[in-house]
Parts: sequence; C-alpha cells; structure tokens
Amino acid sequence: MKQRLSLSVDQETAAYLDRRAQTETSGNVSALVERLVRQARLADALQAEAAWYADRPDYAEDAEAERYAA
Repeated sequence: MKQRLSLSVDQETAAYLDRRAQTETSGNVSALVERLVRQARLADALQAEAAWYADRPDYAEDAEAERYAA
C-alpha cells in the first residue's frame, strides 16, 4: 500500500531528482525516490550480512561439516 510523504529539499536536489526522473521513470519523481530507497535498503542488508559472515569466518565450513555429519 502506498503512503503519501512530503519532502523538503533544496532547489539543486529537486532539480537533480527531476532530471533523473525524466530520464529514468518518465518524470515520476516518486517512483525514482522509491527505487533509490529500495536500492539503499538492499545495500544496507547486504553490508550487514557481509559483516555477519566476516565476524564468523568459520561459519560456512562449520555448517558444511555439520551437514555431512548428519
């Protein structure tokens, strides 16, 4: 479900968003911002997952060993 949101940005940012929206979403700034936020959320999730694995360097090997032991 969509929710209406109002943003206040400086003139330069508004012009930038408008230009990108014109070329990428047929002028739909809302669709552009939604896509950019979705991409940022995905990047955050991937970074968090990478950090989780970095904190547990033996996790993959341990899981594989458990799988073969079962």
